[in-house]
Formats: sequence, structure tokens, C-alpha cells
Amino acid sequence: MKKTILLLVSLCTLGLNAQDFSFGADVQSRYVWRGAQLGDESASLQPSVEYTNGKLAVGAWGAYSLGGNDGAQEMDLYISYALTDAISVTVTDYYFPGAKGAGKYLETETGHTYEAAISWAATDAISLMAANYVAGDYEGATYVEASYAADQFTLFVGGVMGDNALGAYGTEEGLVNVGISLESEIQLSSTYSLPVNSSLILNPDAESVFLTFGFSL
Repeated sequence: MKKTILLLVSLCTLGLNAQDFSFGADVQSRYVWRGAQLGDESASLQPSVEYTNGKLAVGAWGAYSLGGNDGAQEMDLYISYALTDAISVTVTDYYFPGAKGAGKYLETETGHTYEAAISWAATDAISLMAANYVAGDYEGATYVEASYAADQFTLFVGGVMGDNALGAYGTEEGLVNVGISLESEIQLSSTYSLPVNSSLILNPDAESVFLTFGFSL
């Protein structure tokens, strides 16, 4: 896995053009991912950078608690490739530097979880995704999700299965992520609009519900 990480970094530094990069940051009232609140009960700053070249995308994404909780930090690397206009595959290294027992970044045995995922845009509105933890913490847990997007909203439903699904996502196999996300813009000037979003998320397994708000920079 250490070689995989070094390969991702190498791809990000060889033969790149500035116009192939995109970057930004989101601020979310809570960091809720696949029905689970990660970190503490504070806002989360989530920067990202991505390099694209044709069907290939390589990027980094982070989440940093604005409440100062070191255990709520995350830094991910991913590589994605579009097999067709509708199907893409992604490999992600999730790294949690503040997790109990986590070592330094290249000490890949601790603090890392590796995921392989495939996504299918069945129609312009309907998407399906399946992801499996192939190594690291919770190896073997599988998450599947279906979503429907129309205009400014997206409906989604996700569930888990697998031997380690209990520790990874909840207490039993089943639905963990059901809800709706809304997106809009706030006109701040004649030349700039601030993208905003809000999500209502229900986790039937944990019997929890979240209402989040965020904006993009």
C-alpha cells in the first residue's frame, strides 16, 4: 500500500499543466458521511484539489474540525478513471491522522482504510454506486447507494453489508443513509454568487437524523 500512495503522489507531480487543476473548499455545519457523523459536533472545513487528464482524475480531499478536535481530521487521496461515459472506477486511501493508534502517513498499516468503488450513471438523473473496503480498517465492508437528481435537489438511499459492516457503518446490515440534498446560490454581487447546500439525512440503523448546511468557496 505504501507503493500505491507513492504512485498517486508521483502522478500528481509529473507532466502537469496548471489548467488541468481545480481546487476549492467547503464549509459544512457538520461532517456527515454515509449517514454517520464523523468527528465532533462542530463545523468542518473541507478543502480539495484535483488534477484531470482525459478520463483520469487524481485528487486529494480533507476534513478539518473547526472545533479543534484532532481526532476529527481526515486527509484522503484518490484516483478515478472513466471506463465509459457512464461508468467510472475509483480507488481511495482514507487517512485519519488523529485516530487512535494512527502512525505517520507512510506507515500504512495504521490510520488508513483503502476503498475500491464503481459508479454507474444509469440515466441523467439516476446513479448507482458500490464501494468496498479492500484493506485496512473494516476490510470487507461494502456500501451501496442509489441517487436521483433533478433540478436543485438529490434524493439518496444507501445501505451496508459484509462481515465488517457493523463496525464500519453501524450496528447491523441495512439502510444507514437516506435523505435529500438541496443546492442553490446566494447572489452576493453582480459578478459573484455563493453556492450553498443543505441536507436532511436519516440513519435508520442508528436512529439518528441530521440537518446540515454548508457553502463552497
